[in-house]
Amino acid sequence: ENLTIAYGDTLSLHQKRKIARKCFQSGALSILELFLIKKMKKNATRRFSIIGLQHFEEARARGKGIVFVASHLGAWEYIGLAGYLQQYPRAVLVKHVKNPYLNKTIDALRREIDTLPILKEANALRHTLAELRQNHGVAIVIDQWAGSEGLWVEFFGRATSTTSLPARLANKTGCALIPIYCLRKTIGQYEVRVLPAVPVPDDPAWDIHTMKRLNDILESQIRTYPEQWFWSHRRWRPKPLTT
Repeated sequence: ENLTIAYGDTLSLHQKRKIARKCFQSGALSILELFLIKKMKKNATRRFSIIGLQHFEEARARGKGIVFVASHLGAWEYIGLAGYLQQYPRAVLVKHVKNPYLNKTIDALRREIDTLPILKEANALRHTLAELRQNHGVAIVIDQWAGSEGLWVEFFGRATSTTSLPARLANKTGCALIPIYCLRKTIGQYEVRVLPAVPVPDDPAWDIHTMKRLNDILESQIRTYPEQWFWSHRRWRPKPLTT
């Protein structure tokens, strides 16, 4: 259903099923990759190449922090390894996992590469602003349904609820918005793509226009690597009723 929303009839049913199967394989790999993070860390310089490093360096030089605009594309848990290799302090906004043992394990694995998890449920905005004030980075995913609090923004030609947090943080603090992706070239070999900073426009609809631009960039990356995105997520849902 999601592939039909995104591609319509430009792909055959056979092609959509093929992408869907590879999507689940990619998701399984992402879980395994997280649990192999200690091993990957030891060989990171050999396994990871970083494209567009100059965009990160320019954003860091501004001194106002960086919001790394991420998504569930490719080996998303390995995005933090780029910061680890550059020795750049960074955090990531995460949801609490209900199973306490699994939550503790995942938290520890992320900290293995010096990534600080910030729980969305525990004063996340205050902690995020504190990181940005220190010129640190904070990774925020934008490809999940944002519910009634999200902005209604187009993604693959259909409007859907999208978080406004990256745009609001950039507008408030002046931090840079850097789209970033970690794509699998082969199993065990990865390419981290750091894209140019996305500015917040000076117009009344700055938040919608900023998130639309970020959605467009993500869509372009997904179209290049459709089998590496998390198509099973219910990204498009009916618009929530407002009171």
